[in-house]
Amino acid sequence: NDAFEESTFRAKLVSTIEACRELGKSSLWIEVPMSRARLIERMSEPGLRFHHAFNGTAVLNMWLRDGESKVPEFATHNVGVGAVVVNSKDEILCVRELRKNYMPFKIPTGLAELGEQIDDAAAREVMEETGISATFHSVLGFRQTHGLANGRSDLFFICRMDPKEQVDDLGNVVIPKPIPQESEIETAEWVPLSEYKAMVNDKSTGGHPTMQHIMNVFDNERKIEKLTVESVVPGRKPNAIYFPTSP
Repeated sequence: NDAFEESTFRAKLVSTIEACRELGKSSLWIEVPMSRARLIERMSEPGLRFHHAFNGTAVLNMWLRDGESKVPEFATHNVGVGAVVVNSKDEILCVRELRKNYMPFKIPTGLAELGEQIDDAAAREVMEETGISATFHSVLGFRQTHGLANGRSDLFFICRMDPKEQVDDLGNVVIPKPIPQESEIETAEWVPLSEYKAMVNDKSTGGHPTMQHIMNVFDNERKIEKLTVESVVPGRKPNAIYFPTSP
């Protein structure tokens, strides 16, 4: 007996819904691969609705209790990262993208991947966009924005990162040379920090309000540090918590 046989599918689905209600279940979830997409119309008849999709699978949900559904929306936020990377010569790592440049330079930025920690995402984006290896120092601040791609909100964490520098045989510090990411970045270079601050504080253009505040935090040595702690939930991976510290 094929549970997905079209002629009997609706009756079996209705029976499943009734059984779940009798068992006191609050909601029903069904994953539908693209190969079974023809059944989605039949699933909508008893009240199943799209919740989200990933790869080649659609996930439908039905609230089984009275009242408004308590199932949260899927992926209400994206998590973005930006990296303030300042070397020992007081230069900040900047990029200019191949498109959509609102200012002459910007810090390396990007989206965190599913399951990726904020500090790891920042290090990865710096490496991908500039070829520079950098380690996490602290979070300088974060910004929340609404109404971005697909109507989602965005949490953007700006991290302070330390570039990995080397010392040559003569004892001179060697600053690594940035290499722009071919597919996305037009140029990547070390910009004098004073020049970058002048750009973001330029009143004639309006500057960059967010980075004005971030530079103030950087100058005053304020920061949010990271600590990894064990979860109280059995079997769950350790949690990364971020907390402010005094200068």
